[in-house]
Amino acid sequence: MAFNPLQFKQKKKRPVDPNAPPRPNLLSQDKKLREQQDVIQDLHLQLRRQEEEISRLKNNYSNMQQSINQIINVLRKGN
Repeated sequence: MAFNPLQFKQKKKRPVDPNAPPRPNLLSQDKKLREQQDVIQDLHLQLRRQEEEISRLKNNYSNMQQSINQIINVLRKGN
C-alpha cells in the first residue's frame, strides 16, 4: 500500500457567527431542568408554610372574635 496524502487531508472549518447563541448541550439542559425542579420544590414548600401560617392566623382571629363577643355579652349583662 502506498502513502495517500488525501487520507490525512484536514477538514475545512465552518465559519462561526460570534453573535450566535451557544449550541445546545444536553448536560446544560439537564442542569437547567434540575435547577427549575429545585426552584419549584422550594416554591411548594414556601406555599405550604404560608398556607399553614394563614390557617393559624385565621384560628387566632376566630378565637379573638369569640373572646370579644364574650366580653361584649358580659358588659351588656352588667348594665
